[in-house]
Amino acid sequence: MKSHITRVANIIIFFFVWSSTTAQQNKQFTKLGDLPPRLIESSALEFTRKGNSDNIWTIVDSNLAILFCLDSVGQIKNAIHLNNANHGWEDLSQDDEGNFYIGDFGNNFNKRKDLKIYKIPPPDSIKEKVIVADIISFQYPDQHDFPPAPKHKNFDMDAMVCFGNSIYLFSKNRTKPFTGYTRMYRLPNVPGKYTAELVDSVYLGPGHMLNTWVTSADISPDKKTLALLTHDKVWLFQCFNGDAFLKGKKRTISLNHFSQKEGICFKDNNTLLISDERTEHILGGGLYQLTLNKEDHDHCK
Repeated sequence: MKSHITRVANIIIFFFVWSSTTAQQNKQFTKLGDLPPRLIESSALEFTRKGNSDNIWTIVDSNLAILFCLDSVGQIKNAIHLNNANHGWEDLSQDDEGNFYIGDFGNNFNKRKDLKIYKIPPPDSIKEKVIVADIISFQYPDQHDFPPAPKHKNFDMDAMVCFGNSIYLFSKNRTKPFTGYTRMYRLPNVPGKYTAELVDSVYLGPGHMLNTWVTSADISPDKKTLALLTHDKVWLFQCFNGDAFLKGKKRTISLNHFSQKEGICFKDNNTLLISDERTEHILGGGLYQLTLNKEDHDHCK
């Protein structure tokens, strides 16, 4: 439990950053609805379509081992229970066959040694109310202390995408002093025990970590755009070769709306869905849509 002093400090910091970034909200960014109370800690989004039904999937980042299915305004339609632990569920992704991956790799204090990704069949095909997921266990090749010194605390993870037969993770930087770098790791999407491969990193700073650390990720259906989410912006990476996402052209969309945004997914190549947690029971707890315009698409010429 956070102390009263910590809560007050968080509220002060949150309102300071929020008030400096919400003067004129981006017109491409609109609210679709409020999430129900049990989803105020929504930490991820993923989209599927079954027939004429659009399904938005989400999870919460602690305690509840449940995959929730939402309608277009964020209300619960269905739920799938997993007979697996939730120590820090932080992101969702799906592969080309529609299998879902649930990242149990939240690591605020950078000291976890039980990092996992759960793999389940396409959720629209699941008829059981309770299932057991396959497990991908992993460790980082460059972490040797648990926790490391403050200047090396870049082993928290909130973001994941599937591409080909691999899973890509993007770190949530908690370094002190803050370096502004996000690391990208790669893992096989097959159940087993692995040491992740450190593939690349990208500088997203400077500024306060709340404006820069990565809280979710997704890749467009046409595999041409990687989106990384922060509390008040979306980074788009395009014109990359293969899985060299971070070597592509980088574009920033400022939402001009600060909140604890934790979930992002593509609905289609031109539309992103975003969710935020309700912070200190004051701000957030919503489902949003971000529509990309022509300027947000690079023709890679």
